[in-house]
Amino acid sequence: MTETPQGAADLYGPGTPTRDAFERLANRWTMLVTNALEAGPARFNDLKKQLGVSGEMLSRVLRDLERDGLVERQVFPEVPVRVEYALTPLGGTMCAPVHAVREWAEKTADAINEARLTYDRRT
Repeated sequence: MTETPQGAADLYGPGTPTRDAFERLANRWTMLVTNALEAGPARFNDLKKQLGVSGEMLSRVLRDLERDGLVERQVFPEVPVRVEYALTPLGGTMCAPVHAVREWAEKTADAINEARLTYDRRT
């Protein structure tokens, strides 16, 4: 097991910017929204349908990502009004870690499923 570097407790303590960034990226909806927006801007209902998330949850996640400067919301003055969400350059920096997690998930999904089945048979 890797030891925690000296001072990491201060760096990742409650309320620290590093911990906030870590928790933002670790949020499952952040990961899925980032993955979806990597292909380009998307409308709210398209994201909602693609991700299978409630409107309330998606609104909260998009608002948090916008507040953090990771997603931008663009309103087009049309009738009806069109709103699109896109990753900002800062948000684009999340793509590499999301790719790594996605690759891990794809490689281990079958093994995890098998482990669950084995566990469920024992209990």
